[in-house]
Amino acid sequence: MNLEGDSVSLEYQRYGRNKETTINHTYINSGEYRSKFDKITDNISINRILYNKAKEMLNHRSGTKYEDMYWIDGVTGEVLASALNEQQESTVKYTDAIKKAISGKENLIAFHTHPNSMPPSAADFNSMLVHGYEIAFIVCHDGKIIQYVSYEKIRESLYNSYIQRYTADGYTEFEAQWKTLEKLKENYNIDFWEVHP
Repeated sequence: MNLEGDSVSLEYQRYGRNKETTINHTYINSGEYRSKFDKITDNISINRILYNKAKEMLNHRSGTKYEDMYWIDGVTGEVLASALNEQQESTVKYTDAIKKAISGKENLIAFHTHPNSMPPSAADFNSMLVHGYEIAFIVCHDGKIIQYVSYEKIRESLYNSYIQRYTADGYTEFEAQWKTLEKLKENYNIDFWEVHP
């Protein structure tokens, strides 16, 4: 498809391929979205870094199903590691270099995109627990930000069975995942919430 030259054609292909994962640039650049980061930590300069990196990831992955991820020192704001060239949809691979960069670090903040704007998965909770993140959150393509904490490993088989049950009951995929996490929270030491301005 060539509308007004190759650049428009490429733009159309990039953003038209996965319309459900295309970000709303007006909202992502709004003051309301910016204010969601005001209280993610107690450090204003760290919050600014998190906001800027979140916007970079959203702009980079808009219209795709690939995820980006950052690991940041919550005291200095230094980027300890990043995964910005993932080749498998809806997945971030912990390479040896990433594991080495974040191993044993305190005050670690980890955040990544969810192109389909879903809540954190069981794997996300378990990863936070294994790697000892102080703060973890999901940057959704629809503008939601979901923060989560984990102090106990979740059984993924149980997580999947709850999702199947809620989906069979007619809930949307998002609702099924959210209700599953609410159910797991009753018996597991985890928590999660949507970040609001």
